[in-house]
Amino acid sequence: MVHIRSQQERKEICSKARQSRKRERNNGSSLFRFLVIVSAVQAFAPPTIPTTTKIKVNDHYRLYAETPLNSDRQGLLQILNGEVGDVILERLNEKLNGGNSSIEKKDKKKKYQAPTDGLSKFHRSILATTTKRQRCATGEYPLKITVNDCPTRKWLSSGSSGSAATSQMLVNGTSVERSLASYDRFQWLDHEERMRLHEGQSLFSLELLAEINVKKPGYVNVMPSSDAGFAAKKESEDATLWKKKYRLNYSQEDGNNVHVNGDEITDLGSFSTKRDLLERMLESDKERMWITGFSLTKQSGEVHYVDVENGRMGQISKESASAIRWPNEVNSVPIQKYVHQQTSIEDETNIVDEDALLVSDGFLVPGRDQGGVYVVSKPGHQRNEWRVCLAGGNGVDGQLSKLETKKIGADSDVSTDEDGWFYHRSIWIDLTGDGRQSVLTARAKRPSLLKKSDGTTSTSKEDVNIPSMPTKAQLVWLERPKPHSYDEKTGTPLDRDGLVFDPFSPKHTPWKVRVLDEGPDVMFSVADMDKADDTIEVFSAQFFNKKLTMHSIQIGENPKVVLKRTIDDRCGASFSSILANLDDENHSPTREVIDSGSTVPTLKRGDGFSHLLITSHECSFVSDEEKAVKQKKEEEEGDYASEVRMGNEDPKDSGKTNAEIDGGSLFSYRVPVGKDAWKTEPWIRSVIATGFRVQGQLGNMINPGAPGFCYTFYPTKDGPKILKNGKKSRPLIGIAGDCAESAYILRPVETSKGEDPSANYALMCEIECGATVGSIGIGYEDFCYAPQQANYAKIYLPCYENDKVLVFALGNGEDEEDNDGW
Repeated sequence: MVHIRSQQERKEICSKARQSRKRERNNGSSLFRFLVIVSAVQAFAPPTIPTTTKIKVNDHYRLYAETPLNSDRQGLLQILNGEVGDVILERLNEKLNGGNSSIEKKDKKKKYQAPTDGLSKFHRSILATTTKRQRCATGEYPLKITVNDCPTRKWLSSGSSGSAATSQMLVNGTSVERSLASYDRFQWLDHEERMRLHEGQSLFSLELLAEINVKKPGYVNVMPSSDAGFAAKKESEDATLWKKKYRLNYSQEDGNNVHVNGDEITDLGSFSTKRDLLERMLESDKERMWITGFSLTKQSGEVHYVDVENGRMGQISKESASAIRWPNEVNSVPIQKYVHQQTSIEDETNIVDEDALLVSDGFLVPGRDQGGVYVVSKPGHQRNEWRVCLAGGNGVDGQLSKLETKKIGADSDVSTDEDGWFYHRSIWIDLTGDGRQSVLTARAKRPSLLKKSDGTTSTSKEDVNIPSMPTKAQLVWLERPKPHSYDEKTGTPLDRDGLVFDPFSPKHTPWKVRVLDEGPDVMFSVADMDKADDTIEVFSAQFFNKKLTMHSIQIGENPKVVLKRTIDDRCGASFSSILANLDDENHSPTREVIDSGSTVPTLKRGDGFSHLLITSHECSFVSDEEKAVKQKKEEEEGDYASEVRMGNEDPKDSGKTNAEIDGGSLFSYRVPVGKDAWKTEPWIRSVIATGFRVQGQLGNMINPGAPGFCYTFYPTKDGPKILKNGKKSRPLIGIAGDCAESAYILRPVETSKGEDPSANYALMCEIECGATVGSIGIGYEDFCYAPQQANYAKIYLPCYENDKVLVFALGNGEDEEDNDGW
């Protein structure tokens, strides 16, 4: 369920309609009948009637007009805009929440009532409501943003089936309206001050836009709407009366050909109809967010999705969720193109991925350590969803993996130990050089939580919270099966029985698991450090071995590791590993990204990069004494006293040297300059940020840590901008605090301090959520119907214990009259 903040403008426009509501209640249904009649008149123009979506907006269910697909003509609710359209929508909303609503059908005795109904204006004014837009502006000094449940709103809304969004944003310990960082106060700055802040990438507006209610959210990933979940969306649309009655009038005959870039396309490739292709192309610029969840008490995982455009939610089937007990990162599944095939539609369009998810499963706690790698095809579709286990797995999937292991045990290259592995991340990559997209992943076995490295038993909390060496950790690839033959005319891959070859069919799964090397366990990124040779490089953040390593893999029929190097063995329990472009001058034409290691596609395949970023876990808890000292300091200073320290801070101010590491940290490693220098020369390490602490109220026994994943992203969809000095702007850095229960956004600062000035960043804001923030999602499509600045980043923060995903929106901090775009 999606909650969105109400629009003050809409309420003001509709105030006149509310005044006459009582007088028109008896004949209110006539308006609805009028719309039905007009709709019937337009029945011969199928695309003109828009569908409607029901989502939660503060205190009411609301109807919103949604533009139909492939329509060049406007529908009725698009034509009736302005005050007239708002009044119509307000009347329809009244009917929806009144006697004919589905809520009343479920409970006739209980009618929906707004939390403040029956209260006087005076009493309403003293309530700490969250109906106003909650936004602030950043500046040269860091902000601490705290998101809490508003107690009065939560209490007033209790027992109401249509309860409002209850999240309230505080800035530096006070309400947004009273804060010096409020959006309205920043409009007082003169032009010169504003330009200076903009040039330094200091001035942005940050707004709490919405909250999404979902069980135990862990990982979030924003993916194109044309990929995974497309069939489920079409199924939902086709189930509505409007969509069935006014289907898009495509002909599937050859008379209506598809044209891409002016050229007619006759080979549809993997698409069954031209309508399917065209609709997928229209969805390619839209976004869908995938959310995975897991629990220590439930035997099944959670995989939900949210359509960013309209807030429609769904999830994978119970059968798939029961097999995938601890889903971690999800990724897309590419459309396989074989070298024998002729040019197809995928080569002419931007549709390169299947309607499927690649899911990495498992964790180190008992009962969840039987992980696996899964493909879920058409996720969320009620009839056509199916899953396949490529490696490992629970129940039947796990038994099949063991049987396959015994069957191919004679092959020395294939792993025969397929029991008890857990997986965090998996990607698609061609390691054989023949075009086959296989899976590259890292995995580990559960370490002993109650034994020391010498084998003795320990029950002390200090020993339990120190990660011990796992039984094994491996870098492996799951080899995609080869087709038996190819059709001579079309190049279509065929199986032994002459049917079309399907690598995901039961007779070809699970796939063969081939071990490349020991050591890598959780997260990794992939680059081609020298395009002139036949190798690619994998950078692995080894959490249990506490080091950062590089593996050069030679591509061929039997890929193998030909070079290993430890980049840093003093980085601690390294976790995240991503490629980043922090310095445009530190590029090489022979070096490119293959997979950046991040779910935020700031860097795509073929892009250049200058740095490698990793996070290092801190597993010690914040003591009660430390919390008391921090709270007293904040009260005395009347400002935000940050625990997190930037690496470029003046030692005189912090009392620490630049090189001193204090708790969990974010490190950057600069790629050495010179031919093959990356093989032999040291990678300059810089401390971007340090001082991340695990919050002690968790008190669990599964080795919590902070921070979690790191990301680079630009404020707008347009990417970097050109600064006055002629250089491209550096990206912002987002950090998921994990068990620090916060998220952090860092901004670049122009200073010459340190051995690597491009690694100098400042804390822009900390967003304290009061729950584990395991990851961050970044998108750029407007979220639902809330007012926001187009093309600016939307930041999605999962709050695990609170069962919420918070949605924040960036803006340029300027007056919306000229810049909002609404």
